[in-house]
Amino acid sequence: MNNEQLNKLVDETLNSLDGIQRATTKPYLFTRLTTKMQRRQEGTWDGALRFLSRPAIAIACVLLVVGVNTAVFTLNSTADGVAGTEDQFTVADDYNTAVASFNYIENLEP
Repeated sequence: MNNEQLNKLVDETLNSLDGIQRATTKPYLFTRLTTKMQRRQEGTWDGALRFLSRPAIAIACVLLVVGVNTAVFTLNSTADGVAGTEDQFTVADDYNTAVASFNYIENLEP
């Protein structure tokens, strides 16, 4: 290509932009886009969390958990107030035996 052909192509390219105008959108396009984006964000977890965040439901759930914990605690306690001390010592002895056996694995003689 010589300089004349190159200058002609550059002039044609620049002249093609002469009748250009700013692009216009349909009315309320931004409002439509924002509503679609908000609909996509709301899912099943959002609905469940919205339901659980109601004060009456939240208080009922807390009272239910406290009630279940209280029932479990009172049903498992013994009459004299000492709960399962023998079981605790048995577990402690079993744990100590297991730890001792693991510690001396390397030092076993044939």
